[in-house]
This record gives sequence, structure tokens and C-alpha cells, in this order.
Amino acid sequence: MKEKQLAIFEQKVGKDSIPYIAIGGGKGGVGKTLITYFLAKRLAEKNKKVLVLDADMGLPDFYILGKTQPKYFLEDYVNGKANLDEVVTEISENLYLISPKSGNDYLLNLDSKTAIDLLNKLEEFVVSGFDAFLIDLGAGINKLNQLIFSSVHYPILVVVPNIMSIIDAYAMVKATYNNYRRNYYYAIVNMVKTKEDYKKTINVLRKSLKTYHKNLELEDLGYIPYLEKVERGELPKKVFNYVDDILQNLFKDTNFIEFNKKTFWQRLKSFFR
Repeated sequence: MKEKQLAIFEQKVGKDSIPYIAIGGGKGGVGKTLITYFLAKRLAEKNKKVLVLDADMGLPDFYILGKTQPKYFLEDYVNGKANLDEVVTEISENLYLISPKSGNDYLLNLDSKTAIDLLNKLEEFVVSGFDAFLIDLGAGINKLNQLIFSSVHYPILVVVPNIMSIIDAYAMVKATYNNYRRNYYYAIVNMVKTKEDYKKTINVLRKSLKTYHKNLELEDLGYIPYLEKVERGELPKKVFNYVDDILQNLFKDTNFIEFNKKTFWQRLKSFFR
């Protein structure tokens, strides 16, 4: 059934429209990078060639979770020390990563020409070589995070059963809607101890969004349970049963928004102009 959902999704978007998925939520520490890893890893195991862009320009850590040390970072391409192929790090079979360096926001301060040249190259690279593109957003609701979140096929909020996490996710959607008029979002609840906590978290977030604006829609995709092994850095196989359910719910979406990948890249280029 789950493989069938993936096939339906591919037919729906067409061969040349790979899914663009952004994982965000505003609050730090809720497990955005972990969720990104779970989704990317599982897609790669289903024979999809997956590229992850770590878009946390201050504290990228996807490569740590993937237990791999990149030889080159995105800054090395910009500075002419490596080509884009060399900046791509293979995490595992079918799973690849592009990451900035940790500890600086160099890429956010590029001049217009350099930034647009980089985006042109990334666009060509992503479109020509991969079956799925995942963007791991950093914490916060800055304009770049909002723009990316508003422009992908699937903007996924990661929240935990905590009022501050819900407030930050609400703020992320509110700002993105106000500035870019994106009205349809998805949510995954992480670190769930009971199904009641999961349902309550989704219901509070959905009600808050509807109270703010009646046009805001939230599709809940599922949850990841609280597991002590995950907190210790281990990834028990049973967690991927939950990930499979999330992917099935994501790709059966009947509210799929028609998406032009060129528009995504054009909007990013406009931001840097």
C-alpha cells in the first residue's frame, strides 16, 4: 500500500516535478533535523535518490546525525575551493547532503550576483539529478525561512507536545501567511508519549490557526513516539514504522498544490536581489 502511494504521488507531480519538502517550525530543539533525517533515509531506502540541504546557516548538524564529515562545505564552492559535486556528501546509499559550515552565517550575506549564481547552479543540480529535495530549516521565523516554507510542495511543521513549541509553530505559519499567502501546511508531532498528547497538540495548533484566519489549513501527518534510545543518538528500527505512516499520509494528500519548481528558485533569487 505504501509503495502504491509513492507511485501515485510520482504520477501526480509528473516525472520532472520532484517533491520539494521543507521541515521547519520556528522553535529550536524540537527535532527538525531528526525528522528530516528519518524522512530522507526512508525515501532513500525506497530507491529514491534524495538530496538534503541543511539550511541552518548558523548551526548545521545534519552531517553529525548522518555520522559523516563533509570534505567540502557550501562556502568552499562559493570561494572556488571545490565544485558542487565535491560539496555533496554521500550519507548513505541514495542519500546525499549539501551543508554550510557551522558557526557562521556567511551565506546569508552574499552579494546579489554571487547568491544568484549559486542558486542557478543549485537549481540545475537538484532538477537534473534527484528524485526528492528536502530542506532542513534552522530555528526562527526569519524572512528566508518564511520564503522557503511558502514556496515548496510540502511545508512541514515539527512540533512537540509543549505549549511553547505550538506557539512558535503558530508564529511561523502566521508570518508566512501574512507575507507570502501560503495557506496550507503539514505537521508532525515529535517526542509523543501518548496518542492523547498527539491529538491534543494537533487540535490546539489547528484551532489556533483557524482562529487567526479561516483559510489556514493544517494536515496532520502522524507522530514519532518518545524513545530514550533516540535521545541517546540511537535509531531503533521500529521508529521507521511511524516514518512510513507519515510518508504515506504525505503522499496521499488530496490537497496537493500545483507547484512549478522554477517558481521556487525564482523566488529565492528575488530574495537575494
